[in-house]
Amino acid sequence: MKFRTIWLTLVGTIPLYAQAQDLSWPQELEADNGSVVLIYQPQVEEFSGNSLEGRAAVSVKSAATNNVPVFGAIWFEARLDTDRDARTAIIRDVTIADVRFADASDDQMQQLADFIEAEVSGSSFTISVDQLLTDLEAESSAAGQASLRHEPPNIMLSTTPALLVSVDGDPRFQAIEGSLYERVVNSPFLIVRGGKDLYLYIGSNAWYEATAVAGPWSRARQVPDDVAQFVEPAEDDGTAVDDVRIIVATEPTELIVADGEPSWAPVEGMNLLYMANSDSNVFLELSTQRYYVLLSGRWYRGEGIQGDLEWVHVPNDELPEPFGDIPEDSVNGAILSQVAGTPQAREAVLDNTIPQTAAIKRDDASFSVEYDGQPDFAPIEDIRVEYAQNTTAAVFRYGNLYYACDDGVWYVANSATGPWGVATDIPDAIYKIPTSNPHHNVTYVKVYDVTPQVVYVGYTPGYYGSYYYSGSVVYGTGWYYNPWYGPYYYPRYPTWGFHVSYNPWYGWGFGVSWTNGPFRFTFSSHGAWWGVGGYRPYPRPYVHGGYRKTNININVDNSINIGGGRNRPETRPNIYNRPENRARNIERPATPGTRQARPATGIQNNVLTDRSGNVYQRDADGSWRQRDNGQWTKPQNLDRAAPTTRPSPTRPAQQPSASRPAQQPSMTRPSTGASGSWSGQQAVRPQLERDFNARQRGASRTQSFQRQGGGARRR
Repeated sequence: MKFRTIWLTLVGTIPLYAQAQDLSWPQELEADNGSVVLIYQPQVEEFSGNSLEGRAAVSVKSAATNNVPVFGAIWFEARLDTDRDARTAIIRDVTIADVRFADASDDQMQQLADFIEAEVSGSSFTISVDQLLTDLEAESSAAGQASLRHEPPNIMLSTTPALLVSVDGDPRFQAIEGSLYERVVNSPFLIVRGGKDLYLYIGSNAWYEATAVAGPWSRARQVPDDVAQFVEPAEDDGTAVDDVRIIVATEPTELIVADGEPSWAPVEGMNLLYMANSDSNVFLELSTQRYYVLLSGRWYRGEGIQGDLEWVHVPNDELPEPFGDIPEDSVNGAILSQVAGTPQAREAVLDNTIPQTAAIKRDDASFSVEYDGQPDFAPIEDIRVEYAQNTTAAVFRYGNLYYACDDGVWYVANSATGPWGVATDIPDAIYKIPTSNPHHNVTYVKVYDVTPQVVYVGYTPGYYGSYYYSGSVVYGTGWYYNPWYGPYYYPRYPTWGFHVSYNPWYGWGFGVSWTNGPFRFTFSSHGAWWGVGGYRPYPRPYVHGGYRKTNININVDNSINIGGGRNRPETRPNIYNRPENRARNIERPATPGTRQARPATGIQNNVLTDRSGNVYQRDADGSWRQRDNGQWTKPQNLDRAAPTTRPSPTRPAQQPSASRPAQQPSMTRPSTGASGSWSGQQAVRPQLERDFNARQRGASRTQSFQRQGGGARRR
């Protein structure tokens, strides 16, 4: 079939109402003659990159239908622009691939198809990311499993308030310009040395002192003025920082802090206990007396919890059965995202495939590279690509060209020092950079489309360290990357030591291993430690609010609230929206005749279509009715796969518009036989129930995200 390119806009806010129903769907467009087309929430069939395929139930009410709604189905292909901060997506450049109106007469069929095409042309529509991901099929996510490492770090337990201070190998000192002091450059913490005295700043105006980096460290009641000036004083909020134990680690280490000796409580209805006096996720399986800890999304098993123990990695899909049965609304419900086979893990995996997108000015020339000396390139194993070692930027040499990825945008140059221009095509070899290389994360940044003025780009969460593994997502590759030491020190991305935890809306967040009041870093330096796609200051650690586990409350309207107060973990915001990056962004070219659909008042979002285009409505009691000859009737054979007769296509043969991006994916609807029938591949009811439940869960997640503060969080 040949497609006609149109733009479909069903734009609206996303208010939600009780029972997890969505007031933004269905949406309606009204023609000048009073005719109305109603479009129900799309059902996604395929999603890859920023390409989307789906179908949607529709109804049309016009003079031609005697002002009675006629129901049908449309199939479409589209491009997706996403804003992961606001968790919304714009579906644009929609191609209507097919239309079916089983509810219409032969005379009405073509007229209705033309009407839909005419009315939605020049529009686009907004959908919640959570509505999108809950509707995705797991097999449609095309989640590739990277070659990760899972060797356990050193796992330590402290029964008193403690702070883990990570040092990347043996401490290396570097003079602090304009002073008589040195600092340890290979740590995210400020460790200052003056003579034999060492000073450690841990935030909240609290300093510690020692005579060796390894300690022991004790609280410094006073530090020299010329040391104190290295940090900007934190605002006094009246909260005192009590003495904490300082633990210095020069190897990959994770610290579990308990408020006293471990205290165990039962997981509701499970053969499991959890450590109730710790913010870490630590469990004891009663039947085997084995301990399980969750670190950076990975599970480890041990025969004890204290002392010098041997920990064994347990893949996320090989956990004991009770873990998957932990109630979602329990104090331990948050760990379900890292238990393969649960809806929460499935949604985390799918969320990991949804990109953050942007439109970049093709003539942007703002990027430049600073090297520590002359550019120093090293080969990458097994591929003909080299990478620059002595810079914080991700710079590569391939053939006679140089490529660099900066904050989610690719640049290209004829020289390692530039000038740099926005790249429109990236060699396949670069996307083969292995996880053993510190710049593997750039393989998750793509160029989706190009016009003479605009390059459409995007990155998936793999860019900031979120990777698919064994039916779940984990943080970090697990590889250790040697830093660069020269006049400057350039660290690489670590997996361990930062108390990383997962949040269903914001992704991975970072914390510290003590919970005794607010903790703020108020200093920065050239030796900054963090930043996806660039060299950024190490962010303020999040401190979990005490040693209290907090329930996930499922409300009567099915919305979900997760407690934990102001210290919810969150991922860094949209990279493209950082103040320093906004100048390179460009608004998408406006489409002519753009119209906005409005949410249909008083109409439930409970009409769906099966893969063959039959239209069904779900009643409040959970029963299904099928649209047939203008009536809602009890369907036959919902639980048995059977061929479904499909009429001839109603679309006029049209060549695609010249503005259509190339290489649209092919639709994957059921194949037709010689008689024009589609062979039923499965019973209809399970698919309808899945799609309806996904629609409900997506609305609930959207509502919960908005109640958590929506996209307002920034760093």
